Amino acid sequence: MPKAALPALLALALATVFHLTAFTLLLVPLLAAALLGYRRLLTRRPYATCRPCRGTGYRNSVLIYRSNGQGPTCTGTGHRVRPGTRLLNVH
Repeated sequence: MPKAALPALLALALATVFHLTAFTLLLVPLLAAALLGYRRLLTRRPYATCRPCRGTGYRNSVLIYRSNGQGPTCTGTGHRVRPGTRLLNVH
């Protein structure tokens, strides 16, 4: 038996034992791979560019001409924490 057929046979056996569909068998590994890929992205780049200030750290006022202040989400750094950084405990 070729080695490439073993995972397919194992998946087929699991599907018959637990009454799973082929969609479920494909969905679970794809979601796990996506989660691991996003966690790897978070470990490399936990911060993203702040959208309101466009990474400058300062935002111009809409009402008063020549008035600016710190960015609302980045508090003047120009970067914001990506979603999931605290949830997945990435430092």
